[in-house]
Amino acid sequence: MQEIYLASTVLMGILVIAVAATMARMGQRATPSGHAGTRSKYADWSDRTEKTDSRVVAIASRPVTWTITFIGLVAAILAGAVLLVSEGEFGELAMEAAEPVLLGVGGAVLLGYLFFGSFFAARDRFDSTAIGVAIASLVLGFFGLIAVVIAVLTA
Repeated sequence: MQEIYLASTVLMGILVIAVAATMARMGQRATPSGHAGTRSKYADWSDRTEKTDSRVVAIASRPVTWTITFIGLVAAILAGAVLLVSEGEFGELAMEAAEPVLLGVGGAVLLGYLFFGSFFAARDRFDSTAIGVAIASLVLGFFGLIAVVIAVLTA
């Protein structure tokens, strides 16, 4: 039965890496058009041509950096899944040590994704940072409330 889980994990990891590599090869992105009165602020497309002074910002702005980091994270998650599924004393030890770390990192990624995704979407829609923070906070509060309700109902 563990072989099915392992094969499924490897196949999904390969699929995720393929999607990330395909998206990284896309060289265009939306830029604000500046046209007043239009429904969408991202009407025109342009190549990535920005220049920055900071070396860290320049490295972080390259799609190759994000792609390599993403592939490294997927490989680490796949290795962790293999360790957790493996039988024996080492697998149990890895599971006991990795569970709190995986839950913490996964929770931080989920909360960050929810908050910053809501923030940027609202800020771009309403042109106000304050409204973006308010909506992102409401989204986190809403999902926190759902989590509490689920915890109470399943207890």
